[in-house]
Amino acid sequence: MRFLFTCIPGLGHFNPLVPLGQALTGSGHDVAFVTAPSFADAITQAGFEFIPAGYDWDERRLLETVPELRALPKIVRGEWIMRYLFLDRSPRRMIPDLLRIIQEWRPDALVAGSFEYGGLLAAEKAGLPYASANYTIPWNRWVLRHAVGRRIARIREEFDLPPDPKLEFFGRYLDLCFAPPSWRFERVLLDRALTRLVKAKVLSVDLHLRQRLWGLRALLLQKLFAHSLRAHPEDAMLRATTHFIGDADQIEAPQPALSQIEQMPRQPFVFVSLGTVLSAEYPDIFDKILIGLRDKPVNLIMTMGGKVDPARFGPQPKNICILNFISQDDLRRLLPHVDLCINHAGYSSVVEALSYGIPLLLLPLMSDAPMNTRMCMIDGVTASLPPEVWGISPKGLPVIRGERLTSDNLSDAILQALHDPAYKAAAVGIQQTMAQRPGPKAAVKLLEELASSFKLLPSPQL
Repeated sequence: MRFLFTCIPGLGHFNPLVPLGQALTGSGHDVAFVTAPSFADAITQAGFEFIPAGYDWDERRLLETVPELRALPKIVRGEWIMRYLFLDRSPRRMIPDLLRIIQEWRPDALVAGSFEYGGLLAAEKAGLPYASANYTIPWNRWVLRHAVGRRIARIREEFDLPPDPKLEFFGRYLDLCFAPPSWRFERVLLDRALTRLVKAKVLSVDLHLRQRLWGLRALLLQKLFAHSLRAHPEDAMLRATTHFIGDADQIEAPQPALSQIEQMPRQPFVFVSLGTVLSAEYPDIFDKILIGLRDKPVNLIMTMGGKVDPARFGPQPKNICILNFISQDDLRRLLPHVDLCINHAGYSSVVEALSYGIPLLLLPLMSDAPMNTRMCMIDGVTASLPPEVWGISPKGLPVIRGERLTSDNLSDAILQALHDPAYKAAAVGIQQTMAQRPGPKAAVKLLEELASSFKLLPSPQL
């Protein structure tokens, strides 16, 4: 069979799909990935066929390929990306290209990664069975309608798709969910600790009025959400098409440690990464962590996401290792030795740590990071930072104010997460829950069943 994948052109979006793509090719199926032309190298280096389509941008070089972002304050960039890339340029450019590719490549089914809405809509228009590969929190129907409903409706109208006010096309055939099964919107958005923090920020005099208004709007939406959930509990129910899937079918054999860490002292390891997007945007965070931990009895390993020359930090003691970039293979060799991960709360970074039972210190700066952070705080796997470092995002969720981070408050939180066994115990609990999910082979079977139940019929509207 032939399976066509679509994804947002970013490593955080592509990497979660790799195990599924590999499982399909390992089962003898043909697989190709469709995404922006600039992302070709990431696809081909992973061993997949690449087909360019859609709006040409690259999350690894975000400011270079989407220069409009340079003029925007950092705090609103995530919202801008969601509104004008994920829900506008990306699907509008992807749909016509995909309709042509579907005719030429003749897939049996399409698999769309999170936030890649063009693939789902093009498949619907082509009469092709499709699956979502969802590596974020499973959508609550009320949240989904509120977040994307209007913009999806406009795109549907533009491409002559019938109205879908309930957004039934999401998860219509198959929804493969890679998130931990306990992660749900209801747990986050109705969490009392979240409400208290946002209320405090709304009343705060040290926060910009715009952010306080974002928080006030979020508190009002929270009440509407709670009321709607009481009236329509079915919005929170998972569809019968949703299946939780892990990223491995078996425990990998231990691999040799990275050579860089073999000479480091025998003491706890802390791994720091802000991903490929944010590393160059917040260089001062690395400096503060480095200052806070350099003289502490810990080993510090920092990766700069390929954006910053480690030489700029100068000579370092034996307990400090600074890398320009770390591959997925090297990351798998590193994580078994790590005692604490500090990252930007991107989905892949969080789940990779939890899959090894590693506690976290999260620094949410944009996009889906605030949701992931709040979920991890509820689960008890991440230490918290003091109230003064938090601001409010355009979605009304707490985000880190980078200028309020200091080497002292960072080192205090890091040492707390390292020395309080409750964080490790909670992370191991999530690890065990995640390990119970079936692996990619189960997803392959589901996709095979989906594809075999349909036939791609030529459509006069293509």
